[in-house]
Amino acid sequence: MRSILRTATILAPIALAASAFAQAEPPPEPTFTPATSPIIGYLVAAVLFGIIVSVSLMPSKRSHTDL
Repeated sequence: MRSILRTATILAPIALAASAFAQAEPPPEPTFTPATSPIIGYLVAAVLFGIIVSVSLMPSKRSHTDL
């Protein structure tokens, strides 16, 4: 039991140092370039908004009592 504890005590700082050295490398630079313009998304949102508003404002004929 003591030998396992002694081995773990010796190896723990080495394992921590290895993970610290692995993190020393700087992260890679992002190379994302958007393929589409955000204006297309705004146009789609405006068209959908217009459709929803126009359908909401249409009068409903629920029964024969509506004139």
